[in-house]
Amino acid sequence: MDEIARFLRSYPPFDRLPEQVVRQIAGELQIEFVRAGQTILTKGGEPSSFLYIVCKGSVDLLRSEDQVVDTLGPGEAFGHPSLIRGQPPLVTVRAHTDTLLYLLPGAIFHRLRAEQPQFAAFFAASVIERLGYALQSRQSESNPALFQTRLRDLVARPPVSISPEATVGDAARLMRDERISSLIVEHTPIGIITDRDLRNRVLAQGLPDTTPVRQVMSVPATTIAADALAFEGLLLMLERGVHHLPLVDGDRVVGVVTHTDILRRQSNSPLFLPRLLQRATSLADLRRYTDQVADAVFTLTAAGARVSDIGRVVAVAHDALLQRLIHDAEVQLGPPPVPYAWLVLGSEGRYEQTLRTDQDNALVYDDSASADDVRYFEQLATLVVDWLVECGFPRCPGNIMATNPEWRQSLATWQRYFQRWIEIPDEESLLRIAIFFDYRQVYGQLPAEPVLRTITQHATEHRIFMARLARAALRQPAPLTFFRQVALERRGDQRDLLDLKLRGTAMVVDLARLFALEARSNETNTIARLRAAKAAGVLSHEDADNLISAFELLSSLRLHHQQKQIALGLPPDNLVNFHQLGPRERREVKESLQAIASVQRGVALMFQTDRLA
Repeated sequence: MDEIARFLRSYPPFDRLPEQVVRQIAGELQIEFVRAGQTILTKGGEPSSFLYIVCKGSVDLLRSEDQVVDTLGPGEAFGHPSLIRGQPPLVTVRAHTDTLLYLLPGAIFHRLRAEQPQFAAFFAASVIERLGYALQSRQSESNPALFQTRLRDLVARPPVSISPEATVGDAARLMRDERISSLIVEHTPIGIITDRDLRNRVLAQGLPDTTPVRQVMSVPATTIAADALAFEGLLLMLERGVHHLPLVDGDRVVGVVTHTDILRRQSNSPLFLPRLLQRATSLADLRRYTDQVADAVFTLTAAGARVSDIGRVVAVAHDALLQRLIHDAEVQLGPPPVPYAWLVLGSEGRYEQTLRTDQDNALVYDDSASADDVRYFEQLATLVVDWLVECGFPRCPGNIMATNPEWRQSLATWQRYFQRWIEIPDEESLLRIAIFFDYRQVYGQLPAEPVLRTITQHATEHRIFMARLARAALRQPAPLTFFRQVALERRGDQRDLLDLKLRGTAMVVDLARLFALEARSNETNTIARLRAAKAAGVLSHEDADNLISAFELLSSLRLHHQQKQIALGLPPDNLVNFHQLGPRERREVKESLQAIASVQRGVALMFQTDRLA
């Protein structure tokens, strides 16, 4: 029995159950040996009476006699969908090799589902439920300071309010007497006045203390639900650049949380980043700032943050750095001669950059630019790209940067680029320029982004373009073997490798881009695109949720792998040795890839990619 218990504790979900429960399960298991080719469960036959756990050997799941949908090995289980539903099995299960099985009786299985929530969630009946559980379990292991604390729990006292007709002198005295740094303004919508407003909008402007509060207050105030998590408040403060966050319960303000309240909960908080950037006076200081951004990523990863949330934090921090560099370049070169826009592309454009990666950027200037104006933007691009290199962002190996004249053009030229890409699609070119559909404008007075969006919103009307983009997105199929095992690579003397980007997250990125264009969505973030496609009916709820979970899980695994490499002084890459992952991680990877493969098959049918010339 001890040997069986040790085996169970090596695999999920038994590795998360109390020791006493695992020992009890080990004592209740039955043992069965089956020969290769022997049928264990029959599709449409008698409902399963057991949860089957593979101890040694492997079994095939077959939808028909010649269609294997999966092959399970040691530690993996089957029979639970039939047990849960009380219905005939949906697949036939047949021994692929001589196999030793542990059988858990149905009555005990149902008792464990009722008594052990982790057991119940793990043995959910569908992939979407299992992938969702995997995400939830990772979040439940997170730092309670950020991910289990509600903002209302940080409130020390009720909010103090003031009339918009009161004077700023009245406001200052009330803040002093109450020993607080902000007041809620009784206004519809809700307003707020802070000590910073008094300093920057009153004293610095030379206004008298008789100035009415309504003249200098912020309205509408940035608010958040009182039951939101502390981390959600942190993200909102970073994105909006605010230091005071009124908490609302319905229409009522129940308190105000400051950035200091959250800083007390986390010593290496991303909320320190804006202050560090403001104090930077040299490129060396700015390089240290980017190092602090990387440290914040490590902190958030260790705390259990979702990779999508970490990407939002990094986007805010890197956008602020880029805006600072461009502003400094303008100071050095003089004001821009005509309006322009600086675009970020690829992972940064999708809010998905976590660690410092290669630059991907472009510049768009007004159509009225003269030859001298064009030379100004060449100098500006050179300065900014060089400074980004100094800050730790390498040049793009493919030269997709604003320093490349091809990607530093007038707005009219950029419009022609997008129109040509869409109206005369070349599949090989689409592989190279797909990241241009993942753009964001982070600086400049020229409204380039909305102008270009009007073109991409009509992409779905060009079915040849959509079909070629679909086929380009399917160039990299989910790495699964005929028996639905993970297909691994060999590179040099390294074996059993899986590229978590090329053969993982990138596949979801490509699918999400396609679905977003089909849905006429302006979203650039992968998860936001999938949600928009779901809302528009372009993608089923099940497929969208599966892809979101798969993207989060693979991204998280990739980030953890890269951070381990950095900690060891190694250059980060995307290659993991699949067999060195834990059983839980191997299972999550496998089910994520199966979910991606399922959607890829649907895309091939939807766009009839096999019929393209």
